[in-house]
Amino acid sequence: MTRVAVIAGANDDVGPAAAVRLARGGFDVALIDTDLTGFEETARQIAQAGRQCVALEADCADSTSFESAVRAAGSELGSPAVLVTGVPLGVPAELSPSLEHHIGTVRRRLRSLFVCCRATTAHMARRKWGRIINVGLATGTGDGEWRDAQTVLSGLIGFTRTLAVELAAFGITANYIAPQACATNPRPRLSPAGDSAEPYSAGVAHVAEFLVDDRARAITGQGTYVAGWSRPPRGLDRQQLQTSNGKWDSHVSH
Repeated sequence: MTRVAVIAGANDDVGPAAAVRLARGGFDVALIDTDLTGFEETARQIAQAGRQCVALEADCADSTSFESAVRAAGSELGSPAVLVTGVPLGVPAELSPSLEHHIGTVRRRLRSLFVCCRATTAHMARRKWGRIINVGLATGTGDGEWRDAQTVLSGLIGFTRTLAVELAAFGITANYIAPQACATNPRPRLSPAGDSAEPYSAGVAHVAEFLVDDRARAITGQGTYVAGWSRPPRGLDRQQLQTSNGKWDSHVSH
């Protein structure tokens, strides 16, 4: 039986890259996000891999909306066996006008993790097999943005590790991936890969491909920090996201 991967919060380079990589590995794919603009190319590549794909609009932070999308995906493809979530880690200070806005943003992003996992893990538990991969997507690596990102990243890490403990008995693993620039110990200033490295999205796809494999069944509650360049986040001006040295940081992603 073909397994199904749900890519939640897929409106970023990481979502399509992971979707195509998993499709090439034999998974049918459901893409879920509030904005499905540009997913035609992703669907085409998945079809070229010989797999099925559905794209569904839903709010990943709203349980009713997301659960409805998962049910629709299940009707089309089958129950989810893999969940890949994409969670932006921070908001540049100039785009966060108030403390209330900041708190609301953090709450929403962490809530999306809870909603997406709750909607899919019951399906995995029934089959005694599942993979959860929570991916952190950073908006910047200047000092302010880096500190800001740690708030969401810490929540993502804690939640993922809790899932790993609670779901181990059901054959479900839970791991996370984050930008190398967000690593706290140590935090090197430069990536060893350099600016000529592959995109962050490609690195995430490589790691995700390994984590869904049966050979990774004993790996759970762990984190992988990936270096790589990325385009500026959608909807934000490049100048708004400059680092302190006046250059677009090559190791950030939305």
